[in-house]
Amino acid sequence: MFEELSGGPLPNGRYPEITLTIFPHLQEFLVIDTRDGAADIAVMSTDEIFNDEYYRAVESEFSSMLREGGDRPFLHLMHLPGQLDDTLRGVAMNFILDKLGVNFHDEDNLPEVVVFVISGPTLAIPQDQVVAGFEEMLSQRLSSGDTERWSQILAELIQRETEAFPPTNDVLGESMTDESLDPYYIWQNRN
Repeated sequence: MFEELSGGPLPNGRYPEITLTIFPHLQEFLVIDTRDGAADIAVMSTDEIFNDEYYRAVESEFSSMLREGGDRPFLHLMHLPGQLDDTLRGVAMNFILDKLGVNFHDEDNLPEVVVFVISGPTLAIPQDQVVAGFEEMLSQRLSSGDTERWSQILAELIQRETEAFPPTNDVLGESMTDESLDPYYIWQNRN
């Protein structure tokens, strides 16, 4: 199942080269980088990404965006929240890619990235199913000992996220729909 969510084929039939597993209430996230064939997995800290440099970049982008209203300022302001959301995500992705050694300015060679958010409906899925899917996804790319170690780390992070924000009855109902199983595509190479 996790392969279906984060390691399975993208709409273009290829597999993601980088999978980010985000836990909204934690300061850690998993990075699965398969650009070299074998999986390179790391736990990254949000402090590595959301630092002063990140905030300065967002402030600069927002300042420019805010002044683009031109002759339709109300229309521009109505669309500003969506543009800001895109900017926040885009700058964050650029900082993550930079930490992974990816030149995000080289648009022809950007890796495909899928972001899997462990929250809401995903937390309502039995933890062992999510971990088993993770193990299946990595079984061809890691030794069994490494797969077991990373599965334990994933289970610990899921448990901590569940404790920080337990799923409600509404979320349990959502977990049974196909929509809850869609990965969140924050960046996709369109070539």
